[in-house]
Amino acid sequence: MRAKRLSAMAALGCGCIALIWGLVHLHSIFRDERQDALDAVVARQRALAEYAHQELSARLNKQLAQARPTITAALEDPLLSAKDIVFIEEGEQRLPRAAHFAREEAGLAGRVWECLRSHCDGSGNAVPWPTEGPFQERLATFRALEKDLAAVDRDSIEDGVRKMLSLRALYVIDVRLELPLTLFMVEQLTKFARPDRKLMSLLLRDGYAADGVRIEGLQRMLLSRRDRFSEHGFSVFGKRIMDLSEPAGVAVVDFRDRFAERFSLLGLPKTLDEPSLVRDGQALWFVTPERGRRLVGVRVELFTLVAEIERLMMDRKLIEAGDGLHFEIGSGVTTLSSVVAAANSSRWATLTQAAESRYRLKSLLEFIVALLSFGVVALSVIVYRRRNRFLELKSEFVSAVSHELRTPLASIRLMAETLERRTKGVEGARDYPTRIVRDVEGLSFLVENILSFDRLQHGRWVPKLQRVLLSDIVDKLDRDRDTWARREAELEREGLDELVLDADPDLLLLLLTNLARNAVQYGERDPAVIGIVAEASGGRVVIRVRDNGVGIPDAQRERVFDDFYRATDPTGRGERGSGLGLSICRKIVEAHEGVLSVAETGPKGTTFEMSFAAAAPIEHADEAEES
Repeated sequence: MRAKRLSAMAALGCGCIALIWGLVHLHSIFRDERQDALDAVVARQRALAEYAHQELSARLNKQLAQARPTITAALEDPLLSAKDIVFIEEGEQRLPRAAHFAREEAGLAGRVWECLRSHCDGSGNAVPWPTEGPFQERLATFRALEKDLAAVDRDSIEDGVRKMLSLRALYVIDVRLELPLTLFMVEQLTKFARPDRKLMSLLLRDGYAADGVRIEGLQRMLLSRRDRFSEHGFSVFGKRIMDLSEPAGVAVVDFRDRFAERFSLLGLPKTLDEPSLVRDGQALWFVTPERGRRLVGVRVELFTLVAEIERLMMDRKLIEAGDGLHFEIGSGVTTLSSVVAAANSSRWATLTQAAESRYRLKSLLEFIVALLSFGVVALSVIVYRRRNRFLELKSEFVSAVSHELRTPLASIRLMAETLERRTKGVEGARDYPTRIVRDVEGLSFLVENILSFDRLQHGRWVPKLQRVLLSDIVDKLDRDRDTWARREAELEREGLDELVLDADPDLLLLLLTNLARNAVQYGERDPAVIGIVAEASGGRVVIRVRDNGVGIPDAQRERVFDDFYRATDPTGRGERGSGLGLSICRKIVEAHEGVLSVAETGPKGTTFEMSFAAAAPIEHADEAEES
């Protein structure tokens, strides 16, 4: 009983451990599910941010690629706008052209201009200007041209203009001398000769090429060399060029726009290692390095780019209405690769909250299941203890009743045997005393079975092992045939001679008695035949007890060994038993560390097989003791 209780408590403990492990494992699954859901939200955000970053990079590079022809053209032509492009070479900002002027207040160009207008002497003392070299040659040619203009000698004027242009193509002089001289020549031509539009366009704007040499028009010359003039001189010459261009029908709109531009040096780095976004005040520039210590870039409107990327991602169902993109671009220089993109959406908070809500709900359900489970376990323990207490009380009651029955049964048997002796030969007594004795013996056997079951169940009957000759036990069983045989029975034996067991003789006799009694009770053939066969095998003695009864149904082959279980009686005799016989038999065999089982069963009978530890033959044992 104690072993069953310990096994039950062990099983209950293992169940509790398994339950706790299962709950912990289930909670870890819930936690992993929540983390997976949160990671999925973060992964979705990262994927969208990466997509937005790649799209931003692609659009910036595309915008720069589209601006490259403009950059190349603006480097060659100062009349083109360079407002939204940048070009830095060797640390010098070439585009957009910064509005920095010469420091001198009254520059050389201004003095040359005034001298030409006032027809000062050519000594150069008032300017001063070079008194020899290309400029003096050009100045002398211009003086001659002035005389031809005054005389309105068209052929001479044409020759003089052609000679002036040839000298410009042949010699390069200081722009501060070149520009005022050429400008004054155009002014005089306009005043006296009324030159055609093509010539005016050539001189004022387009320039011309001669022998592979490019001659700039005055508009481009002034814009590209503005740093050689003072701010006042630049303003005077620019306005004069515009005054001459408009009446002559020469394009002047772009020149006026470039003339009015006053770009300052941008706060851009002189060198970069990789494509970057640079903030300069309110402007944002995308700048990338090139070979030769060059930086090229374009001004970008981040808001416009973000709006375009958002529309694209909405069209592709990557984001929804109400979602937005954000790019973290700090002040100064931010490399394109380090720009942090983020997709802002209320869905992220909703998905995160949903994951947390599911986790809390599952955790609550898990807690409730744990409470219910441990409540069931606690209730089971209480029920089990009460059941055990009930069984203990029942066992104590049965034991007490059985003990109380032994004394009156012994008295009844004694008196019945006395009555049997004294009425022997008395015709009126018939076989009543004998039947009383037989019934008393059956009832005594039942009481002894109950007491034996109780002692074996509670471990109070420990086998007292000794060398037992199996044939002696079978002989005693045969002598007590009246105890277990209610009808004619025969006992057969085979291979029992000299087989010695290490067993408790009383328990072994009780075992064989119960098997023989069952064979007689559950049999319909007369006589009932019980065969006992034994053989030694591998240090064990295997005993087989067979009968010629009706057999045991296959469904009951194991159940017949259960406590208080009574198999179906197909004989129809109505004999009842306690259902303890085979249960006692198995407990006895197990107490001897053996196994009892149904080896064979069928309509011709049943064979039970068991094993016991073998002992040395008795005569051999005696010899060993004597030696």
